[in-house]
Amino acid sequence: MSRNWLEIDQINNFPKGVRSVYVKGRRVKKEDVEIERSFLEVSSSNYDISNIPDRINYLPRKQAAEYLGISESTLTRYNLKGKLKWITRRNRTPIYKRETLDNFKEKNKGKLLS
Repeated sequence: MSRNWLEIDQINNFPKGVRSVYVKGRRVKKEDVEIERSFLEVSSSNYDISNIPDRINYLPRKQAAEYLGISESTLTRYNLKGKLKWITRRNRTPIYKRETLDNFKEKNKGKLLS
């Protein structure tokens, strides 16, 4: 979703069980709205990465690297090797699902540098 496309605050909530709605004649996915809100909230505030609120389910590449305690280049290398998968958005920063990061962190507890 581009900046001039829709204001994220126009979309208040999705009915239960609905994955997308039409706003101003355009289809908007629930996942896209959640990603955009998480991205804006994390990038515009100074959260301590170890204490991110539970409502944030998606992390941009920089914050995901801090969350795992590794560099961004290592995070990219893990993606290229297939160990981690990011959500790609056209012309935007790669986004990682927090659940995936937690699973990766648990699986590689001894291997990651803390």
